[in-house]
Amino acid sequence: MGPLTGRGAVVTGADQPLGRGLTLALGAAGAALTLIGDPATLAPVTADLDHRDVSAVAVAAPLTDRAALEQGVAAAADRLDAPVRAVVHAAMPAAAFERVAFDDVDDDRLDTVWEGTMRAALAVLQASHTLLSGRDGRIVLVTPTVSMSGAPGLVPYAAAVEGQRLLAKSAARQWGSDRITVNCLAPSPELVPIGVTSGDASLAPAALGGPGDPEADLGPILVFLAGDDSHFVTGVTVCADGGVWMAP
Repeated sequence: MGPLTGRGAVVTGADQPLGRGLTLALGAAGAALTLIGDPATLAPVTADLDHRDVSAVAVAAPLTDRAALEQGVAAAADRLDAPVRAVVHAAMPAAAFERVAFDDVDDDRLDTVWEGTMRAALAVLQASHTLLSGRDGRIVLVTPTVSMSGAPGLVPYAAAVEGQRLLAKSAARQWGSDRITVNCLAPSPELVPIGVTSGDASLAPAALGGPGDPEADLGPILVFLAGDDSHFVTGVTVCADGGVWMAP
């Protein structure tokens, strides 16, 4: 038995190391998991969850298609026999991680990274509202701290992540009356493949000595945000980067 036993949780981006670690932490806390993405790409994660006796299913649904997300998650919830109570959005298009000089950012890249990321976040949030309304639902967006510090060569990525934080705060204000909390979890830049270190984003090294492990260090924070104990926390960005970003 864990704090999330009997609950369903939806995760995007579990095919990346950061998302995978967070997914494993949710499973260890007892959640039954619906992973959104390519089932073939997610196979190693679902196999790992199965080895740990965690109920999980992969659903192929476009992140920008609200209706498909709602239908896919609802079907998976029925299959897992666990009502959806939490949604964790960690997905990011691969093009976002490519470094490009500010002057070389063109319309195609901006559309893929900025527009694509924002459309996906919007669709995931809207689908989450449908699934979670009136259920004491929890939504968590994974927004690395470069959204607040900025990073050279990663303008569309940093802007898109910061845009997600704004979406989260706006949703949190509107959906509180529907018993839904919306928060952001901000890991260290070392935990995403962008080639940026914490030293690039801060004047001081991590107070706790490093970026931490997605499952062991960030996982318990995510479990808190996805569970009952965080019912009075919403619209907040929780910096879980080992003490790098300490600004308000």
